[in-house]
Amino acid sequence: MTGYIEDIIFLNEKAIKFGNANVEAMLAPSLGSNLLSLKYKRKDIEVLRTPDSLEDYKKDPILYGMPILFPPNRIEDGQFTYKGNTYKFPINEMGKYNHIHGLLHDKPWRVCKKEVNGNEIVINTEFSSSDFTNLKGSFPQDITVNMSLSLMDDTLDIQLEITNKGIEPFPWGAGYHTVFNFPFGPGSKMEDCRISLPVNKQWELNERSLPTGEIHETANTLEIQNGFSLEGRRFDDLFGYDEESALENECVLTDQDAGIQVIYQGDQRFKFWVLFNQEGFVCPEPYTWVTNAPNLDLSADLTGLRELSSGEMVQLKTRLIMKEI
Repeated sequence: MTGYIEDIIFLNEKAIKFGNANVEAMLAPSLGSNLLSLKYKRKDIEVLRTPDSLEDYKKDPILYGMPILFPPNRIEDGQFTYKGNTYKFPINEMGKYNHIHGLLHDKPWRVCKKEVNGNEIVINTEFSSSDFTNLKGSFPQDITVNMSLSLMDDTLDIQLEITNKGIEPFPWGAGYHTVFNFPFGPGSKMEDCRISLPVNKQWELNERSLPTGEIHETANTLEIQNGFSLEGRRFDDLFGYDEESALENECVLTDQDAGIQVIYQGDQRFKFWVLFNQEGFVCPEPYTWVTNAPNLDLSADLTGLRELSSGEMVQLKTRLIMKEI
C-alpha cells in the first residue's frame, strides 16, 4: 500500500492526515505545526498524547503532540543579552518569573509541500518571524524555521532547518516537548514499561527550575541507559551526555504488554534531554542547548549555545521509529 495524504478539520482547524499501512499521523500547521497524532496501525495504538477536544487542548497545548520549542525550556526573567542585543520574551511562568517554551509552538505555520512519492510521504511547513511584527523584540533578525516530515514504513524522519535572514548573528537553541502516551497500551501497567535515555550527567536546578551551573554524574547512570520504570516516580529533570559517548543518542520507550517499542532519535546537536512525566504520559525532550543557556556564565561547549551568522542555515534531525516486540 502506498502512502496517502488527506486534508481534514481537527479542533476546528485545518489539519493534514497522512499515513501508510503501518502508521497514520496528523499535523496541525495552524497550531504551531504540531504533530498531534501518531498512530501505530498494526497495534491500533496512539503513540502521542492527542487532545479529545479543543477545550482540552486550550487548557495546556504544550502537553499534546510534539510542540516545537524555539528556544527550548526556560529563559530567566524572560530576557538575555547577546553581543549587545537584548532579546525579550513574555513572562509566561508567573510563579517563577520565567519565559518558557519559546514562541513557535502557538503560531500558524505555512504549508509548503504535501506529496506522496511511492512509499514516502513528505510534508513541509515553514515559520517566518517576519510575518509577525510583534516578535521583533524577541527576534530582531528575520528567522525562518522550516520543518520537513518524511514518513516511510514505520519510521518518521523530522528535520528542522533554521535560517538567519537578518544582518546580525543570532544565538539559537531548539528542542521538542514530545508528549508520549505511556504506557502505550490501554491495559498496560506502568511498572512493566521501561524508558531509557543516553545520558550520564545531571544539571542541578534551583527553585525556579533554572540550572545553577553545577553538573553531576547521574546517580543511576546504568539504570537510565538500560531502561527503568516510571512507576511511582516523577521527573522534571535536566540531563546531558558526554560528547565521546558510544551510545546512540536515542530515548527508547518499551511497553512489553502492548508489544510495542518506540525509538526516539536525535542527531548529535541534541546534547541535552529533559525528562518530564505525569500520570499517563511522559515527555523526553531533546534540546540543542541547556535551559537558560544564554544567561549562564559557562562556555558554549558546556551549554550548547550556538550562533547563526547572517545567511547561515542549520539542519536538525530527529527520528521516530515504531516497532513490534
